Amino acid sequence: MVHFTFKNGLAGKSLSAHNSFKSFIIMVVMLVLTTSSAFAEEIDGLNYKLDSETKTAILIPKTNGKYAGDIVVPGKIKGTDGAEYSVVTLGAECFSACYNLSSITIPSTVTVIGVRCFKECGSLTSIVIPSSVSSLGEGCFKYCSSLTSINIPSSVTSLGYECFYGCSSLVSIIIPSSVTSLGWSCFWGCSSLTSITIPPSVTSLSRACFYGCSSLTSITIPASVTSIGSLCFAYCSSLTSITIPASVKWIEEYSTFINCVKLNTIFFKGVPPTCDYSSMGLSNYIEIKVPAEYLQDSKKTFGSDFINISAWNPNESGDDDKPVTPCATPSIFYGAGKLKFSSETAGAKYHYTISDKDMATDALCEDGNVSLSAAYDISVYATADGYSASEKAKATLYWINANLENTTNINQARTRGVVASAHDGIVCISGLDNGEVVKFYAADGKLIGSSSAVDGTASCAVSETMVIAKFGDNTIKVAVK
Repeated sequence: MVHFTFKNGLAGKSLSAHNSFKSFIIMVVMLVLTTSSAFAEEIDGLNYKLDSETKTAILIPKTNGKYAGDIVVPGKIKGTDGAEYSVVTLGAECFSACYNLSSITIPSTVTVIGVRCFKECGSLTSIVIPSSVSSLGEGCFKYCSSLTSINIPSSVTSLGYECFYGCSSLVSIIIPSSVTSLGWSCFWGCSSLTSITIPPSVTSLSRACFYGCSSLTSITIPASVTSIGSLCFAYCSSLTSITIPASVKWIEEYSTFINCVKLNTIFFKGVPPTCDYSSMGLSNYIEIKVPAEYLQDSKKTFGSDFINISAWNPNESGDDDKPVTPCATPSIFYGAGKLKFSSETAGAKYHYTISDKDMATDALCEDGNVSLSAAYDISVYATADGYSASEKAKATLYWINANLENTTNINQARTRGVVASAHDGIVCISGLDNGEVVKFYAADGKLIGSSSAVDGTASCAVSETMVIAKFGDNTIKVAVK
Protein backbone atom coordinates (compact mmCIF):
# COMPACT_ATOMS: atom_id res chain seq x y z
CA MET A 1 0.00 0.00 0.00
CA VAL A 2 1.29 3.45 -0.98
CA HIS A 3 0.56 6.47 1.17
CA PHE A 4 0.76 10.13 0.08
CA THR A 5 1.31 12.80 2.66
CA PHE A 6 1.00 16.50 1.87
CA LYS A 7 2.58 18.94 4.27
CA ASN A 8 0.91 22.13 3.02
CA GLY A 9 -2.37 23.31 1.52
CA LEU A 10 -0.86 24.08 -1.90
CA ALA A 11 -0.37 20.44 -2.76
CA GLY A 12 -3.91 19.71 -1.61
CA LYS A 13 -5.20 22.46 -3.88
CA SER A 14 -3.19 21.07 -6.81
CA LEU A 15 -4.66 17.63 -6.26
CA SER A 16 -8.10 19.12 -6.03
CA ALA A 17 -7.56 21.00 -9.28
CA HIS A 18 -6.24 17.86 -10.94
CA ASN A 19 -9.30 15.89 -9.85
CA SER A 20 -11.62 18.64 -11.09
CA PHE A 21 -9.91 18.68 -14.47
CA LYS A 22 -10.09 14.89 -14.64
CA SER A 23 -13.79 14.99 -13.83
CA PHE A 24 -14.31 17.61 -16.51
CA ILE A 25 -12.57 15.44 -19.13
CA ILE A 26 -14.67 12.42 -18.13
CA MET A 27 -17.85 14.50 -18.38
CA VAL A 28 -16.92 15.75 -21.85
CA VAL A 29 -16.12 12.22 -23.03
CA MET A 30 -19.42 10.93 -21.66
CA LEU A 31 -21.27 13.77 -23.32
CA VAL A 32 -19.64 12.99 -26.64
CA LEU A 33 -20.42 9.31 -26.24
CA THR A 34 -24.07 9.95 -25.41
CA THR A 35 -24.64 12.32 -28.33
CA SER A 36 -22.47 10.79 -31.00
CA SER A 37 -25.31 8.65 -32.34
CA ALA A 38 -27.30 11.74 -33.42
CA PHE A 39 -26.35 13.89 -36.41
CA ALA A 40 -28.04 16.24 -38.86
CA GLU A 41 -28.38 15.81 -42.60
CA GLU A 42 -30.22 17.42 -45.49
CA ILE A 43 -31.88 14.82 -47.73
CA ASP A 44 -33.91 15.79 -50.81
CA GLY A 45 -34.36 19.34 -49.58
CA LEU A 46 -35.57 18.38 -46.07
CA ASN A 47 -33.46 18.64 -42.90
CA TYR A 48 -33.36 15.74 -40.46
CA LYS A 49 -31.80 14.79 -37.18
CA LEU A 50 -30.82 11.15 -37.54
CA ASP A 51 -30.21 8.65 -34.77
CA SER A 52 -27.87 5.91 -35.92
CA GLU A 53 -28.74 3.67 -32.96
CA THR A 54 -32.54 3.69 -33.26
CA LYS A 55 -32.51 4.26 -37.02
CA THR A 56 -35.12 6.99 -36.60
CA ALA A 57 -35.29 10.52 -37.97
CA ILE A 58 -36.77 13.80 -36.77
CA LEU A 59 -37.69 16.42 -39.35
CA ILE A 60 -36.23 19.75 -38.21
CA PRO A 61 -36.44 23.38 -39.41
CA LYS A 62 -34.63 24.30 -42.59
CA THR A 63 -31.11 25.55 -41.95
CA ASN A 64 -31.31 28.39 -44.42
CA GLY A 65 -34.67 29.91 -45.28
CA LYS A 66 -38.09 28.31 -44.90
CA TYR A 67 -39.88 25.34 -46.38
CA ALA A 68 -42.33 26.31 -49.14
CA GLY A 69 -44.69 24.87 -51.74
CA ASP A 70 -46.07 21.33 -51.59
CA ILE A 71 -44.08 19.19 -49.16
CA VAL A 72 -44.25 15.39 -49.12
CA VAL A 73 -42.52 13.95 -46.07
CA PRO A 74 -41.28 10.42 -46.81
CA GLY A 75 -41.80 7.60 -44.32
CA LYS A 76 -38.29 6.24 -44.93
CA ILE A 77 -35.06 7.99 -45.89
CA LYS A 78 -31.53 6.84 -46.61
CA GLY A 79 -28.69 8.65 -44.90
CA THR A 80 -25.25 9.29 -46.34
CA ASP A 81 -24.06 6.38 -44.21
CA GLY A 82 -26.18 4.09 -46.40
CA ALA A 83 -28.55 3.19 -43.53
CA GLU A 84 -32.34 3.49 -43.74
CA TYR A 85 -34.13 5.69 -41.22
CA SER A 86 -37.81 5.88 -40.29
CA VAL A 87 -39.27 9.41 -40.00
CA VAL A 88 -41.13 9.35 -36.66
CA THR A 89 -41.35 12.99 -35.57
CA LEU A 90 -42.08 16.43 -36.98
CA GLY A 91 -39.86 18.42 -34.67
CA ALA A 92 -40.68 21.51 -32.61
CA GLU A 93 -41.31 24.57 -34.84
CA CYS A 94 -40.35 22.46 -37.84
CA PHE A 95 -42.53 24.47 -40.24
CA SER A 96 -43.01 27.53 -38.03
CA ALA A 97 -43.40 30.75 -40.05
CA CYS A 98 -43.23 28.86 -43.35
CA TYR A 99 -45.59 31.42 -44.89
CA ASN A 100 -45.46 29.90 -48.38
CA LEU A 101 -46.08 26.28 -47.34
CA SER A 102 -49.20 25.40 -49.36
CA SER A 103 -49.64 21.69 -48.53
CA ILE A 104 -47.98 18.87 -46.65
CA THR A 105 -48.31 15.09 -46.75
CA ILE A 106 -47.43 13.40 -43.45
CA PRO A 107 -46.50 9.69 -43.56
CA SER A 108 -48.04 7.08 -41.27
CA THR A 109 -44.64 6.54 -39.62
CA VAL A 110 -44.96 9.86 -37.77
CA THR A 111 -46.18 9.51 -34.19
CA VAL A 112 -45.27 12.93 -32.78
CA ILE A 113 -46.04 16.43 -34.06
CA GLY A 114 -43.94 18.87 -32.07
CA VAL A 115 -44.97 22.11 -30.39
CA ARG A 116 -45.72 25.03 -32.72
CA CYS A 117 -44.95 22.74 -35.63
CA PHE A 118 -47.09 24.64 -38.17
CA LYS A 119 -47.34 27.98 -36.37
CA GLU A 120 -47.94 30.90 -38.76
CA CYS A 121 -48.19 28.76 -41.89
CA GLY A 122 -50.44 31.36 -43.46
CA SER A 123 -50.88 29.63 -46.85
CA LEU A 124 -51.79 26.19 -45.50
CA THR A 125 -55.49 25.54 -46.26
CA SER A 126 -55.99 21.92 -45.19
CA ILE A 127 -54.11 19.05 -43.62
CA VAL A 128 -54.65 15.34 -42.94
CA ILE A 129 -53.15 13.95 -39.74
CA PRO A 130 -52.27 10.24 -39.97
CA SER A 131 -53.80 7.80 -37.48
CA SER A 132 -50.34 7.12 -36.03
CA VAL A 133 -50.37 10.52 -34.21
CA SER A 134 -51.73 10.55 -30.64
CA SER A 135 -51.65 14.25 -29.76
CA LEU A 136 -51.44 17.72 -31.32
CA GLY A 137 -48.91 19.77 -29.39
CA GLU A 138 -48.95 23.26 -27.94
CA GLY A 139 -49.59 25.94 -30.57
CA CYS A 140 -49.47 23.29 -33.30
CA PHE A 141 -51.55 25.28 -35.84
CA LYS A 142 -51.41 28.69 -34.17
CA TYR A 143 -52.10 31.52 -36.63
CA CYS A 144 -52.68 29.21 -39.59
CA SER A 145 -54.99 31.91 -40.90
CA SER A 146 -55.91 30.13 -44.18
CA LEU A 147 -56.63 26.73 -42.66
CA THR A 148 -60.25 25.86 -43.49
CA SER A 149 -60.40 22.15 -42.68
CA ILE A 150 -58.49 19.50 -40.82
CA ASN A 151 -58.96 15.77 -40.42
CA ILE A 152 -58.23 14.70 -36.84
CA PRO A 153 -57.95 10.90 -36.57
CA SER A 154 -59.37 8.88 -33.68
CA SER A 155 -55.83 8.11 -32.51
CA VAL A 156 -55.55 11.68 -31.15
CA THR A 157 -56.38 11.92 -27.45
CA SER A 158 -55.65 15.58 -26.70
CA LEU A 159 -55.56 18.99 -28.37
CA GLY A 160 -52.80 21.05 -26.82
CA TYR A 161 -52.66 24.60 -25.45
CA GLU A 162 -53.44 27.14 -28.22
CA CYS A 163 -53.67 24.30 -30.74
CA PHE A 164 -55.86 26.22 -33.25
CA TYR A 165 -55.28 29.71 -31.83
CA GLY A 166 -56.00 32.36 -34.47
CA CYS A 167 -57.14 29.93 -37.20
CA SER A 168 -59.50 32.61 -38.47
CA SER A 169 -60.61 30.68 -41.60
CA LEU A 170 -61.51 27.43 -39.88
CA VAL A 171 -65.22 26.90 -40.63
CA SER A 172 -66.04 23.68 -38.81
CA ILE A 173 -64.28 20.88 -37.01
CA ILE A 174 -65.18 17.38 -35.86
CA ILE A 175 -63.35 16.30 -32.74
CA PRO A 176 -63.07 12.49 -32.59
CA SER A 177 -64.44 10.60 -29.62
CA SER A 178 -60.89 9.62 -28.61
CA VAL A 179 -60.13 13.19 -27.45
CA THR A 180 -60.44 13.69 -23.69
CA SER A 181 -59.09 17.21 -23.24
CA LEU A 182 -59.07 20.57 -25.03
CA GLY A 183 -56.13 22.76 -24.05
CA TRP A 184 -56.33 26.38 -22.86
CA SER A 185 -57.26 28.80 -25.65
CA CYS A 186 -57.59 25.84 -28.00
CA PHE A 187 -59.89 27.65 -30.48
CA TRP A 188 -59.10 31.25 -29.47
CA GLY A 189 -59.95 33.65 -32.30
CA CYS A 190 -61.40 31.03 -34.69
CA SER A 191 -63.71 33.74 -35.97
CA SER A 192 -65.12 31.73 -38.92
CA LEU A 193 -66.02 28.69 -36.83
CA THR A 194 -69.79 28.25 -37.15
CA SER A 195 -70.21 24.84 -35.58
CA ILE A 196 -68.25 22.38 -33.52
CA THR A 197 -69.07 18.89 -32.30
CA ILE A 198 -67.63 18.07 -28.88
CA PRO A 199 -67.51 14.31 -28.30
CA PRO A 200 -68.78 12.73 -25.06
CA SER A 201 -65.20 11.79 -24.16
CA VAL A 202 -64.33 15.40 -23.21
CA THR A 203 -64.66 16.07 -19.47
CA SER A 204 -63.84 19.79 -19.26
CA LEU A 205 -63.85 22.95 -21.34
CA SER A 206 -60.65 24.80 -20.53
CA ARG A 207 -60.05 28.51 -20.01
CA ALA A 208 -60.67 30.70 -23.07
CA CYS A 209 -61.36 27.57 -25.11
CA PHE A 210 -63.71 29.32 -27.57
CA TYR A 211 -62.68 32.92 -26.90
CA GLY A 212 -63.47 35.14 -29.88
CA CYS A 213 -65.34 32.49 -31.92
CA SER A 214 -67.55 35.31 -33.19
CA SER A 215 -69.41 33.22 -35.82
CA LEU A 216 -70.33 30.39 -33.47
CA THR A 217 -74.14 30.38 -33.26
CA SER A 218 -74.63 27.26 -31.19
CA ILE A 219 -72.66 24.64 -29.35
CA THR A 220 -73.67 21.35 -27.76
CA ILE A 221 -71.91 20.55 -24.52
CA PRO A 222 -71.95 16.79 -23.89
CA ALA A 223 -73.08 15.31 -20.59
CA SER A 224 -69.50 14.19 -19.88
CA VAL A 225 -68.33 17.77 -19.19
CA THR A 226 -68.03 18.59 -15.50
CA SER A 227 -66.38 22.04 -15.59
CA ILE A 228 -66.21 25.18 -17.74
CA GLY A 229 -63.21 27.51 -17.48
CA SER A 230 -63.13 31.30 -17.31
CA LEU A 231 -63.40 33.26 -20.60
CA CYS A 232 -64.52 29.99 -22.24
CA PHE A 233 -67.16 31.67 -24.44
CA ALA A 234 -65.98 35.27 -24.16
CA TYR A 235 -66.64 37.37 -27.29
CA CYS A 236 -68.76 34.64 -28.92
CA SER A 237 -70.86 37.48 -30.27
CA SER A 238 -73.19 35.30 -32.43
CA LEU A 239 -74.06 32.80 -29.71
CA THR A 240 -77.79 33.10 -28.96
CA SER A 241 -78.37 30.27 -26.48
CA ILE A 242 -76.48 27.57 -24.66
CA THR A 243 -77.51 24.46 -22.75
CA ILE A 244 -75.52 23.49 -19.68
CA PRO A 245 -75.83 19.75 -18.92
CA ALA A 246 -76.53 18.47 -15.41
CA SER A 247 -73.01 17.03 -15.30
CA VAL A 248 -71.45 20.53 -15.01
CA LYS A 249 -70.66 21.09 -11.34
CA TRP A 250 -68.28 24.05 -11.62
CA ILE A 251 -68.08 27.17 -13.78
CA GLU A 252 -65.08 29.44 -13.33
CA GLU A 253 -66.71 32.81 -12.90
CA TYR A 254 -64.33 35.30 -14.48
CA SER A 255 -65.87 36.71 -17.69
CA THR A 256 -67.07 33.31 -18.92
CA PHE A 257 -69.66 34.92 -21.23
CA ILE A 258 -68.39 38.48 -21.52
CA ASN A 259 -69.41 40.28 -24.72
CA CYS A 260 -71.75 37.48 -25.81
CA VAL A 261 -74.01 40.27 -27.00
CA LYS A 262 -76.68 38.02 -28.59
CA LEU A 263 -76.86 35.47 -25.79
CA ASN A 264 -80.43 35.64 -24.59
CA THR A 265 -81.09 32.22 -23.01
CA ILE A 266 -79.20 29.75 -20.85
CA PHE A 267 -80.76 26.33 -20.26
CA PHE A 268 -79.67 24.28 -17.26
CA LYS A 269 -80.54 20.59 -17.39
CA GLY A 270 -79.73 20.12 -13.71
CA VAL A 271 -78.97 22.17 -10.62
CA PRO A 272 -77.10 25.34 -11.67
CA PRO A 273 -73.62 25.26 -10.09
CA THR A 274 -73.12 27.67 -7.20
CA CYS A 275 -71.07 30.48 -8.74
CA ASP A 276 -70.82 34.24 -8.83
CA TYR A 277 -72.89 34.65 -12.02
CA SER A 278 -72.66 38.43 -11.80
CA SER A 279 -68.95 38.24 -12.74
CA MET A 280 -69.50 36.08 -15.84
CA GLY A 281 -70.40 39.00 -18.09
CA LEU A 282 -74.08 38.03 -18.36
CA SER A 283 -76.83 40.56 -18.94
CA ASN A 284 -79.15 40.96 -15.95
CA TYR A 285 -82.06 40.47 -18.34
CA ILE A 286 -80.88 37.15 -19.80
CA GLU A 287 -83.51 34.41 -19.71
CA ILE A 288 -82.46 31.56 -17.45
CA LYS A 289 -84.37 28.29 -17.61
CA VAL A 290 -84.00 25.56 -15.00
CA PRO A 291 -85.86 22.33 -14.17
CA ALA A 292 -89.04 23.12 -12.23
CA GLU A 293 -87.91 21.25 -9.13
CA TYR A 294 -84.84 23.49 -8.84
CA LEU A 295 -86.56 26.80 -9.59
CA GLN A 296 -86.73 28.27 -6.08
CA ASP A 297 -83.20 27.21 -5.15
CA SER A 298 -81.89 28.57 -8.46
CA LYS A 299 -83.40 31.98 -7.76
CA LYS A 300 -81.37 32.08 -4.57
CA THR A 301 -78.25 30.93 -6.43
CA PHE A 302 -78.50 33.69 -9.06
CA GLY A 303 -79.66 36.36 -6.63
CA SER A 304 -81.82 39.41 -7.20
CA ASP A 305 -79.67 40.73 -10.08
CA PHE A 306 -81.23 38.20 -12.47
CA ILE A 307 -84.99 38.67 -12.88
CA ASN A 308 -85.86 36.28 -15.76
CA ILE A 309 -85.60 32.85 -14.18
CA SER A 310 -88.27 30.31 -15.13
CA ALA A 311 -88.93 26.58 -15.23
CA TRP A 312 -88.63 24.37 -18.31
CA ASN A 313 -88.68 20.71 -19.31
CA PRO A 314 -85.10 19.38 -19.14
CA ASN A 315 -85.99 16.49 -21.43
CA GLU A 316 -86.37 18.91 -24.31
CA SER A 317 -83.44 20.30 -26.29
CA GLY A 318 -83.09 24.06 -26.25
CA ASP A 319 -86.36 26.00 -26.26
CA ASP A 320 -89.11 23.59 -25.25
CA ASP A 321 -91.56 25.56 -27.41
CA LYS A 322 -89.51 24.80 -30.51
CA PRO A 323 -88.50 21.12 -30.58
CA VAL A 324 -85.78 20.29 -33.09
CA THR A 325 -86.54 17.83 -35.90
CA PRO A 326 -83.92 15.09 -36.28
CA CYS A 327 -82.05 14.85 -39.56
CA ALA A 328 -83.08 11.84 -41.71
CA THR A 329 -81.03 8.69 -41.07
CA PRO A 330 -78.55 8.32 -43.96
CA SER A 331 -78.24 5.35 -46.31
CA ILE A 332 -74.91 3.72 -47.13
CA PHE A 333 -74.02 2.53 -50.63
CA TYR A 334 -70.87 1.42 -52.41
CA GLY A 335 -69.71 1.45 -55.99
CA ALA A 336 -66.72 2.23 -58.20
CA GLY A 337 -64.37 2.08 -55.22
CA LYS A 338 -66.22 4.71 -53.19
CA LEU A 339 -68.69 4.86 -50.36
CA LYS A 340 -71.79 6.94 -51.00
CA PHE A 341 -73.86 8.45 -48.21
CA SER A 342 -77.27 9.97 -48.83
CA SER A 343 -79.99 11.51 -46.67
CA GLU A 344 -83.47 12.78 -47.43
CA THR A 345 -82.67 15.95 -45.49
CA ALA A 346 -81.41 18.67 -47.82
CA GLY A 347 -77.93 19.99 -47.13
CA ALA A 348 -76.96 17.04 -44.92
CA LYS A 349 -73.37 16.50 -43.93
CA TYR A 350 -72.11 13.07 -42.95
CA HIS A 351 -70.11 12.24 -39.84
CA TYR A 352 -68.68 8.80 -40.36
CA THR A 353 -66.56 6.28 -38.51
CA ILE A 354 -64.67 3.65 -40.47
CA SER A 355 -62.72 0.97 -38.66
CA ASP A 356 -61.06 -2.40 -38.89
CA LYS A 357 -58.31 -4.03 -36.91
CA ASP A 358 -55.71 -1.77 -38.49
CA MET A 359 -57.23 1.67 -38.30
CA ALA A 360 -60.04 3.86 -37.16
CA THR A 361 -60.97 7.41 -37.99
CA ASP A 362 -63.68 9.98 -37.36
CA ALA A 363 -64.13 12.43 -40.15
CA LEU A 364 -66.52 14.79 -41.90
CA CYS A 365 -67.77 14.17 -45.44
CA GLU A 366 -69.07 17.24 -47.30
CA ASP A 367 -70.29 15.65 -50.55
CA GLY A 368 -71.04 12.06 -49.58
CA ASN A 369 -68.09 10.44 -51.41
CA VAL A 370 -65.31 8.54 -49.63
CA SER A 371 -62.44 6.68 -51.34
CA LEU A 372 -61.56 3.28 -49.87
CA SER A 373 -58.57 0.95 -50.02
CA ALA A 374 -59.08 -1.57 -47.20
CA ALA A 375 -61.78 -3.53 -45.35
CA TYR A 376 -64.00 -1.64 -42.92
CA ASP A 377 -66.98 -1.54 -40.60
CA ILE A 378 -68.91 1.67 -41.20
CA SER A 379 -71.20 3.86 -39.13
CA VAL A 380 -72.49 7.29 -40.11
CA TYR A 381 -74.90 9.93 -38.89
CA ALA A 382 -76.09 13.07 -40.63
CA THR A 383 -76.44 16.68 -39.53
CA ALA A 384 -78.00 19.67 -41.27
CA ASP A 385 -78.67 23.29 -40.38
CA GLY A 386 -81.89 23.53 -38.34
CA TYR A 387 -81.96 19.81 -37.52
CA SER A 388 -80.64 17.69 -34.68
CA ALA A 389 -78.30 14.80 -35.47
CA SER A 390 -79.81 11.73 -37.13
CA GLU A 391 -79.71 8.18 -35.85
CA LYS A 392 -76.60 6.23 -36.78
CA ALA A 393 -76.67 3.95 -39.80
CA LYS A 394 -74.32 0.99 -39.86
CA ALA A 395 -72.96 -1.23 -42.61
CA THR A 396 -70.08 -3.57 -43.36
CA LEU A 397 -67.79 -3.43 -46.36
CA TYR A 398 -66.79 -6.92 -47.46
CA TRP A 399 -63.82 -7.47 -49.76
CA ILE A 400 -64.31 -10.43 -52.08
CA ASN A 401 -62.36 -11.93 -54.96
CA ALA A 402 -59.10 -10.35 -53.82
CA ASN A 403 -56.23 -10.52 -56.31
CA LEU A 404 -53.06 -11.11 -54.30
CA GLU A 405 -50.98 -11.95 -57.35
CA ASN A 406 -48.52 -9.11 -56.90
CA THR A 407 -48.76 -8.49 -53.15
CA THR A 408 -49.36 -10.15 -49.80
CA ASN A 409 -50.85 -6.97 -48.33
CA ILE A 410 -54.66 -6.90 -48.58
CA ASN A 411 -54.57 -3.10 -48.37
CA GLN A 412 -52.65 -3.05 -51.67
CA ALA A 413 -54.56 -5.82 -53.40
CA ARG A 414 -56.99 -5.45 -56.28
CA THR A 415 -60.28 -6.44 -54.80
CA ARG A 416 -63.98 -6.25 -55.27
CA GLY A 417 -65.98 -4.68 -52.46
CA VAL A 418 -69.66 -4.80 -51.54
CA VAL A 419 -71.46 -3.03 -48.72
CA ALA A 420 -74.19 -4.76 -46.73
CA SER A 421 -76.58 -2.64 -44.64
CA ALA A 422 -80.00 -2.93 -43.05
CA HIS A 423 -82.43 -0.22 -41.97
CA ASP A 424 -86.18 -0.28 -41.23
CA GLY A 425 -86.40 -3.94 -42.26
CA ILE A 426 -84.78 -3.37 -45.68
CA VAL A 427 -81.52 -5.22 -46.46
CA CYS A 428 -79.36 -3.60 -49.15
CA ILE A 429 -76.32 -5.00 -50.95
CA SER A 430 -74.43 -2.39 -53.00
CA GLY A 431 -71.27 -2.50 -55.12
CA LEU A 432 -72.80 -5.12 -57.44
CA ASP A 433 -72.80 -5.34 -61.21
CA ASN A 434 -76.08 -4.16 -62.73
CA GLY A 435 -78.39 -7.13 -63.23
CA GLU A 436 -76.46 -9.30 -60.77
CA VAL A 437 -78.91 -11.46 -58.81
CA VAL A 438 -78.84 -11.68 -55.03
CA LYS A 439 -80.85 -14.30 -53.15
CA PHE A 440 -81.84 -13.63 -49.56
CA TYR A 441 -82.26 -16.49 -47.07
CA ALA A 442 -83.40 -16.78 -43.46
CA ALA A 443 -81.01 -18.30 -40.92
CA ASP A 444 -82.78 -21.69 -41.32
CA GLY A 445 -82.07 -21.69 -45.07
CA LYS A 446 -85.55 -20.64 -46.21
CA LEU A 447 -85.53 -18.44 -49.31
CA ILE A 448 -87.00 -15.02 -48.46
CA GLY A 449 -86.67 -13.42 -51.86
CA SER A 450 -84.34 -12.42 -54.65
CA SER A 451 -83.44 -9.16 -56.35
CA SER A 452 -81.52 -8.01 -59.41
CA ALA A 453 -79.10 -5.12 -58.89
CA VAL A 454 -80.18 -1.74 -60.21
CA ASP A 455 -77.57 1.03 -60.13
CA GLY A 456 -75.32 -1.47 -58.35
CA THR A 457 -77.77 -2.12 -55.49
CA ALA A 458 -80.08 -5.05 -54.67
CA SER A 459 -82.52 -4.90 -51.75
CA CYS A 460 -85.13 -7.02 -50.02
CA ALA A 461 -87.73 -6.36 -47.32
CA VAL A 462 -87.34 -8.85 -44.44
CA SER A 463 -88.78 -9.55 -41.00
CA GLU A 464 -85.88 -11.71 -39.77
CA THR A 465 -83.11 -10.58 -37.43
CA MET A 466 -80.43 -12.34 -39.49
CA VAL A 467 -80.34 -12.64 -43.27
CA ILE A 468 -77.93 -14.54 -45.53
CA ALA A 469 -77.31 -12.95 -48.92
CA LYS A 470 -75.90 -15.09 -51.74
CA PHE A 471 -74.63 -13.91 -55.13
CA GLY A 472 -72.39 -15.97 -57.36
CA ASP A 473 -69.97 -17.89 -55.14
CA ASN A 474 -70.23 -15.33 -52.33
CA THR A 475 -72.20 -15.49 -49.07
CA ILE A 476 -72.70 -12.61 -46.62
CA LYS A 477 -74.46 -12.57 -43.25
CA VAL A 478 -76.37 -9.38 -42.44
CA ALA A 479 -77.69 -8.48 -38.98
CA VAL A 480 -81.06 -6.71 -39.17
CA LYS A 481 -82.35 -4.35 -36.45
